[in-house]
Amino acid sequence: MKNATILLIDDSESDQIIVRRAIEDGKVRCNLIIANNGREGLDILIGSGNTSDQSMPDLVLLDINMPVMDGHETLKHIRSDDKYKHMPVVMLTTSSREQDIIESYRLGVNAYITKPVIIESFVAAICQLEEFWFDLVRLPNA
Repeated sequence: MKNATILLIDDSESDQIIVRRAIEDGKVRCNLIIANNGREGLDILIGSGNTSDQSMPDLVLLDINMPVMDGHETLKHIRSDDKYKHMPVVMLTTSSREQDIIESYRLGVNAYITKPVIIESFVAAICQLEEFWFDLVRLPNA
């Protein structure tokens, strides 16, 4: 099996470090690509779909509250493009607001996870997420 590729779109440097650490500690071999906002994430996504030297992400982890382009707007763009609409997107955010949860699912997110505040719990959540998407779930070879 090839290494999985995860695109993390999150402006929090500390959360980026935690996700990187969790992926390094995880059971699944993953490449992590980081974008600091939705616009940068879409640029990476579009670039990976147009070139052969960078593979398309197998999973997108997306924060809601970011500068330039927030997670909901980014998700709208992903779901509006036939090339990317099948791609699994998990909202990984600090927001536990019911309105954000409803809006995320309305826009087509595959799962919504509120970031745990305890670092060890955050790392464990990422490891479980990784195992779920890459060991248990069957994804298309798109």
